[in-house]
Amino acid sequence: MEIEADQNKEGNFRAADRARNMSQALADAARKVRLSRNKNLLTGGGFQARRGQRKMQIFVWGSFFALVVVPTLCALIYYSLIASDQYATEAQFTIMGGEVRLNDDNVGATTGIPLAAIIQDTYVVANYIHSRAMIEDLQRSIDLQKIYGSDHIDWFARLPTKAPIEKFLRYWKDMVSVSISMPSGIVKVEVRAFSPVDAAQIGKLIIESSEKLINELNARTNADMVANTEAELSRSVDRLKQARIALETARNDEGILDADRTAELFNKLITDARGSLIALQQERATQLKYVQESSPQMRILTSRIAAVRAQIADLEAKLTATNAPNNSRVISGSMSKFALLDLEKQIAERLYTGSVVALEVAKMAAERKAMYLNTFVWPIKPEYALYPKRFLWASVIIAGSLASWGLLVGLMVLARNHMPRN
Repeated sequence: MEIEADQNKEGNFRAADRARNMSQALADAARKVRLSRNKNLLTGGGFQARRGQRKMQIFVWGSFFALVVVPTLCALIYYSLIASDQYATEAQFTIMGGEVRLNDDNVGATTGIPLAAIIQDTYVVANYIHSRAMIEDLQRSIDLQKIYGSDHIDWFARLPTKAPIEKFLRYWKDMVSVSISMPSGIVKVEVRAFSPVDAAQIGKLIIESSEKLINELNARTNADMVANTEAELSRSVDRLKQARIALETARNDEGILDADRTAELFNKLITDARGSLIALQQERATQLKYVQESSPQMRILTSRIAAVRAQIADLEAKLTATNAPNNSRVISGSMSKFALLDLEKQIAERLYTGSVVALEVAKMAAERKAMYLNTFVWPIKPEYALYPKRFLWASVIIAGSLASWGLLVGLMVLARNHMPRN
């Protein structure tokens, strides 16, 4: 019995081993089938399953070499061995008003922004720095063509020999940058050159030329202001002269120096004559009580009364135009004429006085600067080359090359995916 039990136990072990071996064999066979299928997919599908697989591989590696390897090597060689050092210096300044107060500008008083004239002059100076006029002004002091076109500068960063002014201006804008910070109105100027001494020298000359421009603008403004006030004074002098001549001519024509005083004199004479007439009339009425009207005494008195009345009528006719004969001059007409001429003379005198004051104010203002350039950061000699950004630009070129190559290969793969298989 024990022998049979041992035999049965041994048989069970053998069956289990056979089952385990069979399971392992099936697993190995399945793994081989999967590997074979994947191998067939890699070798029999993809690029190999389509036409031009060999050309596609050549294109991929050729484009990688042309778009990635070559630009990367060129960038590394240029920025590590060829590119010239560029030194940069910075200057900062503001355009400020002389006697002008901020409160004179309603916008400035409310917002804190500088006066419109200051802002305008700030942009004028900024544009002047980037203009052909600045290059021509600097050329009178230094040779910019020699500084930026020297043989020791690499070919890509060098100013071409005998470059036309248009190309020189574009090159100048690359080497000199100008920015304005608002609302402070601070102008920042960065100047680049291929030696520290040249950078500092060009920066200082730019500041000097900008200050010269502001002074010229001040001088031109002051000259225009003085010229305008002098012209206004000349016009007021001519007007006053004409007014005085017209008044003098009227006095000569009328034969009267002062119409008002003459009218007062005539009024006084008329008043006195009327008083005399009243006295004579009273005397005549008194004497009629005792003397006959036909008596010589009464005839004399009557004649005197008639003479006084005629005198009063004549004075009144000369004073007003009511009883005046035709084409006769009267005091009232002369008074009106003299009043208009005197009014014109007074206006001309006031205009003349105002023009004289305006001219004095303009001359005093011309002696002061309305605008001036306040430089608080002067360009100094740099100690370290900030440009070119070697690592940055090399990284940009490498990244751009990889991106371009990846995009090109992706487009080609997308195009091949739509091609028919063999």
